[in-house]
Amino acid sequence: MTKRHRTADLEPTSFGGRYVLLRRLAIGGMAEIYLARQAAMAGFEKQVVIKRLRAELADDPRIVEMFLDEARIGALLNHPNIVHVYDVDEHDGIPYIAMEYIVGEELNELCRRGIQHDRFLPLEHAVELMRQAAAGLGYFHAKRGAEGTRLEEHSLEIVHLDISPTNLLVTQDGFLKVIDFGIANAKGQRQRTDVIPGKLGYMSPEQAARSTGPGVDHRSDIFSLGIVLYEITVGRRLFRGPAQEVVQRLIAAEVQPPTFARRNFPSALEAIVMRSLEKHPEDRYQSAYDLADDLETFLRDERLHSGPVRIARYLDMLTQAGGGPRRPELAPEQAPRDGDDLDFDRQVFEAFAPAPGAPGPEQAPEWEDTEQPENEIAAALGMELAELRALRTPVPTRPSGMMQITGKQPRVSEQHAAAVADDDGMSTNPVSLVEPGELAVPPAVPRTPHGERAPDVSAASSLTTTDTWTRSEPRRSPAPAPAPALTASTPVAPAAQRLPWVLVGLLGMAVLALVAYIVMT
Repeated sequence: MTKRHRTADLEPTSFGGRYVLLRRLAIGGMAEIYLARQAAMAGFEKQVVIKRLRAELADDPRIVEMFLDEARIGALLNHPNIVHVYDVDEHDGIPYIAMEYIVGEELNELCRRGIQHDRFLPLEHAVELMRQAAAGLGYFHAKRGAEGTRLEEHSLEIVHLDISPTNLLVTQDGFLKVIDFGIANAKGQRQRTDVIPGKLGYMSPEQAARSTGPGVDHRSDIFSLGIVLYEITVGRRLFRGPAQEVVQRLIAAEVQPPTFARRNFPSALEAIVMRSLEKHPEDRYQSAYDLADDLETFLRDERLHSGPVRIARYLDMLTQAGGGPRRPELAPEQAPRDGDDLDFDRQVFEAFAPAPGAPGPEQAPEWEDTEQPENEIAAALGMELAELRALRTPVPTRPSGMMQITGKQPRVSEQHAAAVADDDGMSTNPVSLVEPGELAVPPAVPRTPHGERAPDVSAASSLTTTDTWTRSEPRRSPAPAPAPALTASTPVAPAAQRLPWVLVGLLGMAVLALVAYIVMT
């Protein structure tokens, strides 16, 4: 996540009982993304990302289930090239996921920066990043059920379904992370009658043709990764243009070999690219691990040197070229100790000279996405617009906006809370996240199709409710009953709803006082 996604600073706000929200990073069709701090005993602190379902979507059981499926799948995965999921819970009745905070940028943004500075991603680094991505795909494609579960030692058949440059993050230390399992599918999860489309231009032929049943499996992800591999090694977008044309080309899998675009493209790498982009799944790589192995073999045979440190230095060079500071820990030993910094910076910049045929600043417009209205995408896929929206980006059923977030204090000792407040100057009072011009939406509770409150669920087995929730809609006055003892989890009615009972109490006291006065006189 980069500063490019930063949308709003917040006052430190307690959230979910054990997190403090620091900054809102982004708002998507389904969720809001926040940078948060997790604190615990003995001074433990960790930065995490909170992905919280948008409040206006929480009444739709299908969307809630999709959101929780992402958490369930993420909780099963533990690999250096896949984003880590730490926790799933709910706050004010709205589910959220706590996951790894990745300091880096999307792969497509990295490519754009390279083009801007006439230093497009070097071939060896592009291949190494795709090797890491393929290793991550191979891991979750082969993932089996955990010990003691119903699917123990059975393949979970996880398919990401949305592999694209925007879902491949490159960290500042040169590692690639696969993110966003929001539309992923796996055995034991919800059963779909339709294949949810990923990003147009990165779908497999079977996705574009909307194949159902066993027609879409893990080899669909391999095709999508093959598109990314083609683009960042050739330096040209593969499926770009009007939606109808893109879908037709995807279904036909019309791909010209890389040497048509770059005459000096290595023949061994071209064979890998074209095998990944075979139209029929049985002709592609049958395992992403095999793709990763072939990419590693190519680097070794061609004596091309890459790796996380070298990629990190390339990223550092791009940062310098953009006027940013250099990371001193990445400077090689021959770096000048004093003076002569400009000469050394120039040497570093020239060390990443573009390869022949690599795109330069004049090709930057060709790298940008083509504007594709939703109705044209739906028509190209043979879908109704409403169906596309329902499958792809959930549409709010109530006016859009952000609900007010409140919460209990983090579960830490009083001494530690005081120390954090002193160190950071933060306020532990709940703070509204509603910005000027936004409409506050009351919190919603997941409901079943019949209207009942949905059962609690989580990545493991249940979703634990840690905070009370309130609704601001008018309620019917309940029948008089003995007041129950209040507990930490007892919902408290808003002041406006308690007002009639206060008036009744005052009237009763007045009547009693009048009776007592008459008796005494």
